[in-house]
Parts: sequence; C-alpha cells; structure tokens
Amino acid sequence: MPTQSDPAPCAEGEDLYECRDCLTRLCSNDRVMSCPDCGGEMENLSKPRLQ
Repeated sequence: MPTQSDPAPCAEGEDLYECRDCLTRLCSNDRVMSCPDCGGEMENLSKPRLQ
C-alpha cells in the first residue's frame, strides 16, 4: 500500500522523485530540485539513467 513517502503510481504526466539523503518520495508535474522534508537533492526516478 502506498504511503505518503512512497507514492505509487504517479498520475499520468507526473514524475516520481526521491531524495538522495532521506529517501522521501513524491510525485510532481513540476521539476523538484530539493526535498521538502530535509532540503536534500532530489533524483527523478521516472527518467532513464545514463549508463
């Protein structure tokens, strides 16, 4: 079951972001640069990573 810190799935058009420091997850239509909980850097998990 999804929790506030682990939403799944995101609505259509939203990307899933995860904080690299505290692992908070959130869905957003807008680009998220910093974590609303700790201020850490957010990573977009919806975009393919370069190998």
